[in-house]
Amino acid sequence: MEQQSVADISTPPPWSVIELMISNGDTGDTSSEITVLCDFVRFVIHTTESGLASSPELKERYCAFINASQNHEVDDSWDEDFFDWALEPLLPVLREHAVEVKHTATLHDFVHAPILEYSLEAQDNKLILRQKKQDSDFRLMFSVSAPQNDRELWPGYLPSDIKLHDAESYDMIPRKVFLPDGTVAFFKAVRGGYGRHLEDVVAPYTKVRASKLPETVCVPRLLGLVHDGRGSVFGLLITYIDCEEPDLIYAIDSGASNALRSKWAEQITNIVHGLHEHDLVCGDARRHNVLIDKDQNAWLIGFGHRYPDDWVPQPAGTIDGDLAALRKIVCFITGQSSQ
Repeated sequence: MEQQSVADISTPPPWSVIELMISNGDTGDTSSEITVLCDFVRFVIHTTESGLASSPELKERYCAFINASQNHEVDDSWDEDFFDWALEPLLPVLREHAVEVKHTATLHDFVHAPILEYSLEAQDNKLILRQKKQDSDFRLMFSVSAPQNDRELWPGYLPSDIKLHDAESYDMIPRKVFLPDGTVAFFKAVRGGYGRHLEDVVAPYTKVRASKLPETVCVPRLLGLVHDGRGSVFGLLITYIDCEEPDLIYAIDSGASNALRSKWAEQITNIVHGLHEHDLVCGDARRHNVLIDKDQNAWLIGFGHRYPDDWVPQPAGTIDGDLAALRKIVCFITGQSSQ
């Protein structure tokens, strides 16, 4: 990657946390791993209770954060409070590594982002970072195994073939990308592990393609796969939905007119019924999975999954479950009670 130092590094360049992992060791020592992305460099911060043992105060605060997370006792401010506390020693490091990308960025820059690893420790009752010895094995955050026969079912692209949109930040997982022919697509990174394979990831899209679902049913389609040509797939390229608002909830809370509300309720109803008419189910029809595009049309994403909860009731992944969730969505849109 061609880079040039930034003249003004008085403040850290933009950065974001793209992953937090918490685990309990065999000895009961709780550990966490925070991955920060900044200028397409991954900074991985490892923290353990034993690493903070020299400062009971810092260890107690760390354990309080972790216990709250593991016991699901967190609110909207938990992430911000924990990261502000744990990552304060990282800010000078980010300033030192501030760079400017001087070429057209592609998904290769993200997929193969270099890794710098640190341990967060206590010293003189303060948090410090200690750089760890770099692992000789490069670790891919996003990839699933994919036999050649499975990969060949869909158009395939190397990461270097997929350009990033100019507005994409280098401190976040890329979303808006361009295929070689100029088609705009949404990049959906896929995470492996636990025996997950490509078939599990693309199954909903395979069913949609086989069903001959009309394009008038507004759900995303799979356009292709980003892979290394040797057996690993890094992500999916799916229909890009050009949205001015994050989701249905934001659109409603922003004061949508009654006419738009009626339109969206009708469109979502038609989408769900259209899926059912082609022997497909959504399985995850909830407010967050309804997007409103710039032309004020509703789209349903997240289909093919089965996540029952208070919004998507049992039996999830069935027509009855979809219809129950649909009634809740329509009631939310129109302001009526779902009871």
